[in-house]
Amino acid sequence: MTVAPVLKPRGRATRARSAAAAVPAAAAPPALPPEWRAFVGRWLEASGCSIRDAARGDWEVELSELLRRRWRRQRVRLVFDPLRATLPRGAWFTAPGSGAGRRILEAALESPMVTRRTALAQVPGAPDDGLASVCKVRGLTLGPPRLGPVSYERRMAFHAVVTRWGGLPLQESWVVLMGEGGRLIESEQSLVLSDVRPREGLYQINHDLTGGERESWMTWARGALEGLLGDREREWERSITRLRDDELDRLGAFFSARIEEEEERLRRRASQPEDPELANGDATSLKLEWERRAAEVHQRWAIRTEIRLWGLEEWSWAGADLEQEVRAGAVHVRLASRVDVARGRPALPACPSCGVPAEMLVRSRGTVVCARCA
Repeated sequence: MTVAPVLKPRGRATRARSAAAAVPAAAAPPALPPEWRAFVGRWLEASGCSIRDAARGDWEVELSELLRRRWRRQRVRLVFDPLRATLPRGAWFTAPGSGAGRRILEAALESPMVTRRTALAQVPGAPDDGLASVCKVRGLTLGPPRLGPVSYERRMAFHAVVTRWGGLPLQESWVVLMGEGGRLIESEQSLVLSDVRPREGLYQINHDLTGGERESWMTWARGALEGLLGDREREWERSITRLRDDELDRLGAFFSARIEEEEERLRRRASQPEDPELANGDATSLKLEWERRAAEVHQRWAIRTEIRLWGLEEWSWAGADLEQEVRAGAVHVRLASRVDVARGRPALPACPSCGVPAEMLVRSRGTVVCARCA
């Protein structure tokens, strides 16, 4: 005789464990980027707002006059905690994709941020070998370098984003550094200037720019940015032309084969092969389609560029004059150059004959000249 096993009813704890195992655990909410809060704080302070800490890591922001008119409110409370279930009355949850984040980004994009900084001098301010680090000599001997006192000059750094819409979309961040008189010092594909130790505020520059001087700086910057955009467009054109021509070649090979097949089919099946309408009817439609597709390829790969200025840095830049003597027998010539003390880089010395910056100096006919004048 077989005894049937006794089935015990499942308890609530067992059912709860089964249900918990069946339901997957909820994913943790994404954390905000660490630089987002710092960006919002810097932008609000640069816009003239006052920030004070509130409970639970929030900010109480007293808006500037411009933002009061834009957002139609006197102050706002910003909440950065993504785990907060409810918000205080009138508070904004601030994240890159939230409504408050979009408001802040739209307002920040309208006008570039402006800041003032000092490029601190390095120690030592120039290389030990002086001009020998940037200029080669042949048949000459360089004496010891002598560095003059450090002085500070005004420079402007313009931060821009270059966008390419045609072909393969691309964005690049560029920094253009300019000196007095619109002199282009350097342009670097980066978010910030490299090899510089900054400090907030201007050192040894006590006068502000007038309206005319600001207009002059912006005119120089506009020319430099347009030149940068032109250089990038020419470089992009060379790289994109090859990809566009490859696609056009593949398209041409496809439609050429289709047209040959269609013409051969019509010649075999047509009862009157001499009739041009019967022989070329479908081939003509294929040629029209070929032209339409080729025009679409040209339009898709056409380069459309845009440059947007998003930041401006006014610099107090450390520099000094460097003198160094070059000798060749009885010939002694004193060379002078300007040293970027903030980076420890001397500029190329001028040729004693033609005055053009020289990468190499040689002795010729009893004097010191550059390689081009020799």
